[in-house]
Amino acid sequence: MIGKLIDFVLRERFLVVALSLLLLIGGLYAFKYLNIEAYPDPAPPRIEVIAQNPGWSAEEMERQITLPIETQLNGMPGIDHIRSISLFGLSDIKCYFQFESDYNLDRQEVLNRLQTVTLPPGVQPQLSPSSAVGEIYRYQLVGSGASVMDLRVT
Repeated sequence: MIGKLIDFVLRERFLVVALSLLLLIGGLYAFKYLNIEAYPDPAPPRIEVIAQNPGWSAEEMERQITLPIETQLNGMPGIDHIRSISLFGLSDIKCYFQFESDYNLDRQEVLNRLQTVTLPPGVQPQLSPSSAVGEIYRYQLVGSGASVMDLRVT
């Protein structure tokens, strides 16, 4: 079997060289244009907005902070859906975008829209820095001996 393969390769040198070049060109094209990440993000882009006002009930947070922010964020380009929760003194709004949207542009659009929301005095909404992939970079294993490992938050 291997003898027949070697005979074919020796007889059809130009075909083998042409196929090898085609494979090389295809590999270089894939290397240049495919998005390869060390930690690929399996989740669609998500921007989280957090606003705090200590001492307010969940109902007050919902009515005076969460709903105005949600209303302002609705209709953004690429938005898939918005989820929110209002707790005692805390409003948490998560904006989920479509997979093909650009995370940085989505984040900038959320920031632009937050500038136009009218909120009670002293309430300043902020974007949460966390993401599913960001959690991977937060922790690191540090070896201090042959078998001892220490988990550190960075």
